[in-house]
Amino acid sequence: MKPRASFAGAAVEVSDLGRSIAFHRLWLPMLGFHRVWASPDRVLWSRGYDHFVMRQAKDGISYGPGALWLAVSAESRGQVDQVHAVMREAGAEMLQAPKELDYFAPGYYSVAFRDPDGVPIEVAHRWEDLPDLPDAELVKVAGHGVTLGGYLFKPQAGKPPYPAVILLHGFAGHAFQLAALARLTAANGYAVLALSLRGWLGSEGENDQGLRQPLDVLAAIDWLANRPLVDRERIGLVGASMGGQVALLAAAHHPPIRAVASYFAPTDLARWRDGNPFVRDYLDDLCGPEGLPVRSPILRVAQIDAPVLLIHGDHDENVSVQQTLAMAEALQSHGKDVETFIVPGATHYFTEQQNADARRRMFDFLRRHLNRG
Repeated sequence: MKPRASFAGAAVEVSDLGRSIAFHRLWLPMLGFHRVWASPDRVLWSRGYDHFVMRQAKDGISYGPGALWLAVSAESRGQVDQVHAVMREAGAEMLQAPKELDYFAPGYYSVAFRDPDGVPIEVAHRWEDLPDLPDAELVKVAGHGVTLGGYLFKPQAGKPPYPAVILLHGFAGHAFQLAALARLTAANGYAVLALSLRGWLGSEGENDQGLRQPLDVLAAIDWLANRPLVDRERIGLVGASMGGQVALLAAAHHPPIRAVASYFAPTDLARWRDGNPFVRDYLDDLCGPEGLPVRSPILRVAQIDAPVLLIHGDHDENVSVQQTLAMAEALQSHGKDVETFIVPGATHYFTEQQNADARRRMFDFLRRHLNRG
């Protein structure tokens, strides 16, 4: 029987942040937590979608007996609603009526109230697996020693075998988030596999920022190529952020693909670490300095044979546009087929118009490399 989940997230106030980080690094990694973000006054640990935040207490200000926030898991949305009813009847101070907070974890639905000491408590239900979609087949794909979850979208027009595309999400994402792009891609005549990378919703294993995930994608390419509706000679990869990094790394293994489109991906992890202090702890804890080169597509350009499209915003605060410009230069120096599309004013999160412009460029790229003739 699968054990009942109990922990969803917590935030605590500490007297000495540096001392607390050193202390908690002794045991949190043993349970699968990694530092994924840090600033001078707080640090965020993550185990998949579970979060643990530590915040430096300010002199003369205290917000409670240590805890700033505690979230525990519920078994259903109905149970969240029941807790709300009971606590409201008991006269507890309600901080939040039951509602969806999907930015926090997939399918996150919670209620929040204070305990007698004033500590905020949240009771939350989260998806344990990818939900069904009415217009896609929920699939399980054998990866590299793990099982991956995803959705297979079929074109509504034309005749098989179809060209096909695998979509890959960024850090903390999952296949459900790719549904809108998958539908649009299917409407353009492609069979689409929207895939959850290892460690994220619907897939087994732990996130590894591009170590084994590219091997999973190679297995997914083979799985997709063996679908009767797919033309195995016309398969492409599209990934965003970490997904773009994984797509480029997978392409370096000479898989049977015809095109790779990568959105705002880190391509040189050592330079990314040096240039972005907010990812430094995450990369140090997960990869270590010796683990950065193997995860860096820029060091694998000689092995990438498929045409590449690199898309990036010139105001990206998370992954500098220099990561794409350097990757493009490296590919060109090796005589590879590479195109770049730099989106003026775009950050790591495109606006609707910026997304539309980038997608037009992506679909033009896919048509030229995956369509017949």
